[in-house]
Amino acid sequence: MAAGTVLLGEDGPGRSGEATRVDAFWIDAHEVTNRQFADFVAATGHVTRAERDGASALFVSPTERVSLNDASRWWRFVKGADWRHPEGPGSDLAGKADVPVVHVDRDDAAAYARWAGGTLPSSAQWEHAARGAQHAGRDPLSWAFKNGKPRANVWEGVFPIRDTGDDGYAGIAPVGCFEPNDLGIYDMVGNVWEWVAGNAAMGLVKGGSFLCAMNYCANFRPAAYQAQERDLPTSHIGFRVVYTKPTDEVRS
Repeated sequence: MAAGTVLLGEDGPGRSGEATRVDAFWIDAHEVTNRQFADFVAATGHVTRAERDGASALFVSPTERVSLNDASRWWRFVKGADWRHPEGPGSDLAGKADVPVVHVDRDDAAAYARWAGGTLPSSAQWEHAARGAQHAGRDPLSWAFKNGKPRANVWEGVFPIRDTGDDGYAGIAPVGCFEPNDLGIYDMVGNVWEWVAGNAAMGLVKGGSFLCAMNYCANFRPAAYQAQERDLPTSHIGFRVVYTKPTDEVRS
């Protein structure tokens, strides 16, 4: 991406954002996939946090209506859940080579980025890539919906009971299934939250995920962010990489 100014934090009427200068960089056209992460593990022998701990946080849809004030009703810390077993013991990566890797914490993501010759994006870099050529305010819902139809992988239906899959997917989608933004970059909104760079004990993820719903968080927009323990891998967080020079895997 060419150097430019991003409206950092712009989020519709009354939230015009802060014009922030960002130097030129390159970024992955899509989230890092299981196939790519497997290549990294094969080359380095990296063992993820979830594998070392023997468990990871997994979304499990309740079978009845629950209070939206208690996330423990749909999150479980499941033994045997990791990037190779994304839905817990008994699951595997068959047919999921092009699905974003999940169950990686921030250090796992940063380790892959170093191996790939890049880094995790800063919040400003991430938003610059997500917003594309945006130069004015925008309806927050328009990032995920167009004429009432989903244009990103988000939750349709009543969260957390049932995702109707009206966008074509109930759960994570393979990369590149939805239209890219005007820079040719895919899934900056929805699908999986994405780690951004930082050194603090509390990490940050951007962009929302397939669990973002109109009746719950509605975090399917570039301004959205969520604090996340840097050492807590989950089934709805992945990442992508930025670079100071182009590679075969990135989109400028």
